[in-house]
Amino acid sequence: MRIGVLTTSYPRWAEDSAGCFVHGLNRWLLRRGHQVAVVAAGEDGKRASNPELLDGVLVQRVSSTLFFHGGAPDELAHGGLAAKMAALRFSSTQLLQALRVLHDCDALIAHWLVPCGVTAALVAAGRPVVAIAHSSDIHLLRRLRAEAVVRALSRRARLCYTSASLQVPGAPGVVVPMGLQTAAFTPKPGERAAARKALGLQQPTLLVLSRLVPVKGLDVLLRALAQLPEVQLQLAGTGPLAAELQALSQQLGLQARVHFLGEVHGEQKRQLLHGCDALVLPSRVLPDGRTDSAPLAVMEALAAGCPVIASAIGGLPQLVQGAGLLVPPDDVQSLQDALQRVREPTWRHQCQQQALLLAPQLDWETLGPRLLGPQLMG
Repeated sequence: MRIGVLTTSYPRWAEDSAGCFVHGLNRWLLRRGHQVAVVAAGEDGKRASNPELLDGVLVQRVSSTLFFHGGAPDELAHGGLAAKMAALRFSSTQLLQALRVLHDCDALIAHWLVPCGVTAALVAAGRPVVAIAHSSDIHLLRRLRAEAVVRALSRRARLCYTSASLQVPGAPGVVVPMGLQTAAFTPKPGERAAARKALGLQQPTLLVLSRLVPVKGLDVLLRALAQLPEVQLQLAGTGPLAAELQALSQQLGLQARVHFLGEVHGEQKRQLLHGCDALVLPSRVLPDGRTDSAPLAVMEALAAGCPVIASAIGGLPQLVQGAGLLVPPDDVQSLQDALQRVREPTWRHQCQQQALLLAPQLDWETLGPRLLGPQLMG
C-alpha cells in the first residue's frame, strides 16, 4: 500500500528531533512493506521544489516559518498578523502539494487536526483517512471554541487522540499514544554501569530531554534542585528559554550541578538514559490550556528502564504507571520531595523493572495497528 502523510513538524535531517515520532511511524510502515510519501513543513521559509528521501521516506517540503523553534502555537499567539498570514500560506500550499504529490496514495495519515487533518479530509476523495490529535491542535480549537471541527473530522476520518485528556465530546476516536522502536533503548547487561562511568557520574543524576519552552516547567525543576545539593542534572534540549534557564541556574547557584547539553541524539541520548537515575518532566498547564500529551522522551525513558518523575497532567499518568512518581504541576516542594527518591537504590530498581515491563506496550508493533485500524493494516 502507498500511504500519504500530512504533517507540520517533520525531521529536517536524519537525527533532527522535530516531528521525530511522525518519522518513527513512517519508518515502521516501511518495515511492514508500505511505501510512504510525506508533505511537511520546510525549514524557515526555504522552498524545496523537488521531493527528498529521508531514510527511504519521500518528503515534499512546504515553505514555512511557523513549525520550528518555539512552535506554531507560540508563533500564532505572539506573531500577530504576519504569523496568521504565514499559517494561511502554509495551509493553502500544503493542500496544493497534497493534491500533486499524494494523488496516487491509497490512504492518508494526518498529524495534527489543523491544518493537516482538515487538508486530508478535503483531498481524500473517498480514500481512508487517519487523523491524529497530538495536543496543540486540540487546545487551539478549544481556545477558539471550534471543537465542531473535530466532530466534523470524526465523521470523515478515523480519529485518534494521543491522550484521553484531548478527547472532544461528540467526536469519538481511539486513544493511542505515539510509539517508538523500543529495542533501540533496551539496556544490555552491564550497560548502566558502563554509561555512568563514561559520563563520569558519581552523584545522583537527573535527566531532562525536552524542548526549552514554557510548557515543560523547567524553571520549577531548577528551583526544586536548588534544595538538593547532592543531586546533579543533565539538561538536554534547545529552545527559546535556553538563555533564561541558564540565567536562573546561575542565580540559584546551580552552575556546577546543572549541565546544559544542547540537543542530543543517537548513542549520546541512549547513554544518558542508561546512566542517569531518573528522567524528569515537570510539565505545566499554560494559561491557554496547553499541556503535554504523551511526550516521546517519557516513552524512551521507559524503554530504557529509566524511572520517570513527571507532573500528573495530560497523558503522563497513563504512561508512567508505577515506573516513577507523579507530582502536581508548578509545585516546587512536591517535586523536591519526589526528586529525593533517586537516592534510594530499592526505589530505583523497582521503577526500572516496572518500566521494562511497560516498554513492549509502547512499541510500534503494538501501537501501530491500534492507531491505524483495520482499513490501513488489513
